[in-house]
Amino acid sequence: MSQENSSRWSAQTDHVHAPISETGLGYDVFAPLWGILELGAATESGAKALRDVSLAGFVAAHRNEIDRLLALIRDVGDFSPETMAIFESQGGWNDCREVTAEYLTMYSGYIESYPPRIDDPAVLRRMVRMGRDLQLVTFLDALVGTATVRGPGPGTAVPLVVDAVRTAGSLLGVRNDRVVADTFRMWRVTSLPNILRPDSPLSAGAKAQFRTYAHGLEHAIDPYA
Repeated sequence: MSQENSSRWSAQTDHVHAPISETGLGYDVFAPLWGILELGAATESGAKALRDVSLAGFVAAHRNEIDRLLALIRDVGDFSPETMAIFESQGGWNDCREVTAEYLTMYSGYIESYPPRIDDPAVLRRMVRMGRDLQLVTFLDALVGTATVRGPGPGTAVPLVVDAVRTAGSLLGVRNDRVVADTFRMWRVTSLPNILRPDSPLSAGAKAQFRTYAHGLEHAIDPYA
């Protein structure tokens, strides 16, 4: 989590500043999920030419998995139907949006310079794999942050988060429990230290919540953590 985001969580959990809106939290969760769908479409195509990748076709083919994932997200964040509707209305597949080099460059953290040589299968595979790791970690970060603010409590939320990450991984073609463990371990070393370090703007209570979720996730995915 960035310094900016940790400030946002601090403002929410301290109950002193203006809270993060439910809509804002929804966008935090949906943004990486939109990326996961585009990356999943590229993965399922066999990393062929992007012109052959259909986002709408991928969403239609995986509708059951996506709907199940959305139900998990709704329960983690206690999101209203209005907030959940954002995912569908702004996902782009209903407007025939294409999977483009621009989007994949962004979702993959600019692992390749722009414009990437997407006609090279090795370049496209690298972007897809980097994007998979980055968007899953961002997705987990958003889910945990949302759970600390609006969730039903660690005992209920942790299994939901684990299931959500596992399901998101399956949309990327990774269908085993290691995707949850690997995503957690990447999040634990790239995001969690920024939240918990002494000069973080979060309150002691907020840090304690994140530690509780981190410990709960570690226990849930043992022995891989």
